[in-house]
Amino acid sequence: TAKTAKQARQLGRKNKAGLRKDWSTVKRIVMTRAVYTKCKTHNDIAQNLLETGDARLVENSQYDYVWGCGRDRRGENLYGIVLMDVRAKLQEELS
Repeated sequence: TAKTAKQARQLGRKNKAGLRKDWSTVKRIVMTRAVYTKCKTHNDIAQNLLETGDARLVENSQYDYVWGCGRDRRGENLYGIVLMDVRAKLQEELS
């Protein structure tokens, strides 16, 4: 129901139960499924992703060292990796 990513984050942080105990293990899988589903639902988003070709994608967030690259570019860049994984799947489906 959140209209912005910031609102979604705030709502998520209000969750009294907290994160899943296995979140560190499943977060990439969950995000990959979400991005893939979004691309299959919205052709324009899938096309934009496909138009990046084989370029390395980086979530250029200076504050996020897990989903982004972080200020010093040494972050995990999981969101960039997820995008590249989904792009590869979409390219495979077109072949």
